[in-house]
Amino acid sequence: MQETDPLYQHVRQLMVEIMAVLYANGQQELHLGAMMRLIGVDEELAKEHDETKIKIDENFLELAAELNVNHLIQPRVPVGATIH
Repeated sequence: MQETDPLYQHVRQLMVEIMAVLYANGQQELHLGAMMRLIGVDEELAKEHDETKIKIDENFLELAAELNVNHLIQPRVPVGATIH
């Protein structure tokens, strides 16, 4: 898949949006095998990447700004709130 392929762009955007939601909720790593399953990759292939993790750190904020997903980085639940 090439970067100019519309499917590539869609999958990339989807992955960044998922990472933004994780980051907004205090998660600083992404399990690659789980991400692959979320976007529809075959179980056998995804299983090969279950031990691979991607760091979601401050550098991710730059990517989020470039791709216009900053609104997803804002926490939805107030700090200190208890969810039942």
